Amino acid sequence: MDNFHRLIEINSHKEQQYKYQLFNWRSELYDANDNTYFLLAKFALLNKLKIEQVNEFFNQYFSIDIFNLNLSEHRSLKYLFSIFSNQAYIQNNLITKSSGDLNILGIPLIQDYYVNTRHQEKIIRYCPECIKSYKLPEHASLKYLDRCLFHNVKFEIFSCNHRVIRLKERSVKCNINFIRIFCPDFPTPQTKKHNVPSQFSTVLNDLDKWNFSLKEICDKKLGKHLHTFKNMDCAIPEQCAHFVLVKELSLPESLREFTIPTNAIRKINSLSISNNSGFSFFENFTYFQFVALPVVYSSFCYLHRKKEASFIQSLLSFFDELKLALINKTEKFWYLHENDGIWTSSDSKGLYCGVLIHDLLIDWLTELWLPPLYTSIRSRRLQYFNNFHLMNEDLVKSASFIPVKSNISENKIDTLFSFNRVKFQEFAIPNFSSEQMLALDSMCDELVKSYIHDARVWLNRIECGEKPDHFPPRSRALLSLQKVQNQYRLFNIQID
Repeated sequence: MDNFHRLIEINSHKEQQYKYQLFNWRSELYDANDNTYFLLAKFALLNKLKIEQVNEFFNQYFSIDIFNLNLSEHRSLKYLFSIFSNQAYIQNNLITKSSGDLNILGIPLIQDYYVNTRHQEKIIRYCPECIKSYKLPEHASLKYLDRCLFHNVKFEIFSCNHRVIRLKERSVKCNINFIRIFCPDFPTPQTKKHNVPSQFSTVLNDLDKWNFSLKEICDKKLGKHLHTFKNMDCAIPEQCAHFVLVKELSLPESLREFTIPTNAIRKINSLSISNNSGFSFFENFTYFQFVALPVVYSSFCYLHRKKEASFIQSLLSFFDELKLALINKTEKFWYLHENDGIWTSSDSKGLYCGVLIHDLLIDWLTELWLPPLYTSIRSRRLQYFNNFHLMNEDLVKSASFIPVKSNISENKIDTLFSFNRVKFQEFAIPNFSSEQMLALDSMCDELVKSYIHDARVWLNRIECGEKPDHFPPRSRALLSLQKVQNQYRLFNIQID
């Protein structure tokens, strides 16, 4: 049976000019693990109130704006509902502001409960068993979890028609619509009780502890993010971050069966770049200097260290492999019309109808890694070598590179460049020790292997009959430079 309350029972110290508000609540509707907005939605439906009226109620009597809940207001609402239900208030550590947002290899991951529970994404994750008891557990909002901790069943997704809902009302109204669809008998009391199996509820404690310490674990294992050399195109960044979080950040064994499957990850490894302070200049590198480093350094290596630098040899060997494959190919040649982006196929290699995909791959990798070999029409060469000149300038400013001619200052590099802007010129050389260059060779080797892998996967799919619909090949890896304690490490995450 419904229990009616007057605010004087709860708020007797607060004077009111008018009668104390009468409202309705049932103790079995409260669960300490319920999502706060879900509790508000149940309150609105039980009392047959519009969202504005619910907000007015909590704003007037408790100074809580339900449209913009912060951390303390989430806790206050949970406390109030426990009082309404005559139950002891148990603070859940999931309603805790993390000591700082996580940065998973350059991908920001917001851990704050009061941000993650807002349904501005227009979806609600729920457990099909929990909802039978009018419950929506807080941990359903944690996207690295795939299954309910109480019932060990896979979360399902409810999509909310957000176009007809004002942004500020979305968090509560999505839950109201959700209840109306999945609990058509609400608020009729249930005759059948759906109890939470105790063996699954025990993992909540492990989740609380781990979730609370994630920032510390992340900083210790992944360190400080310096630069992302290669992003992943085949996965949503947040999804990739969740994969890494589950696989690498000391997930308790008791939670393993409840998390998202990570079998999509083909490889996670890290390459130690340096164990000393020899690369301390990385700390002061700008984004553009990090972007410039691989292409300018590889250009130097091609000209002066071709046999020593394994990544240069890998590129040249791959070019030979592509050229040989083209020689041996007898049918189904794919061409790209670069002006309009249209793909066509032909059984003749001699007919001109665009750029062959094998040549496209060579040109693409040359542009990324081998400026001395870059050829194109005059306007493109002008733009490309102008950018290459600016990259050299950036690296000279960082003191990691020095001008080719020691008597040319950085502000005179432009004079040297102005003589011929459509032809390759070497402007600067690395100011590194032999040990540092070997470390950079290793880093570039990882990057080049990743690009070649992307190219092979893309080309193999086309050779197996798939029509090309994009270029360049989509990146299947994330390569991020991190400072872990006193080490510089390159993390390589590959997803199939």
